[in-house]
Amino acid sequence: MTAKIIWDSSFETGITEVDAQHKRLVEIINSLADAIGHTPANALKEIVEQLKDYAVYHFRTEEGIMQEAQYSDIAGHRDEHAMFVDQILLFDLDVILASEGLAWDMLHFLRGWLTNHILVVDKKFAAELHG
Repeated sequence: MTAKIIWDSSFETGITEVDAQHKRLVEIINSLADAIGHTPANALKEIVEQLKDYAVYHFRTEEGIMQEAQYSDIAGHRDEHAMFVDQILLFDLDVILASEGLAWDMLHFLRGWLTNHILVVDKKFAAELHG
């Protein structure tokens, strides 16, 4: 199994702006996968910070679309977003990124969370929006 996320049509929500932002999140996570084991910890830390910052930007965009559409589960979706950001903030990046094994563990968490979030949580929102 590859460490990278392979983007395909199964990730598409049909919401153009959201799909473009999801692709960017995938690109950032994939850049982390490329960098682990080949890049100094400070450069890895910059990638994780970029991911956090872009995720916050994306979540605001997504939540704005949900609010405008009066999405029925916006509170639950916001909670999912907040938990992701909180988890990134809880990572002790200096410790994690100093160990290649821990860096891979963090990558697997990030990859799993994002793919599950898009394929399950965001797809549920998209289905209601397009309903």
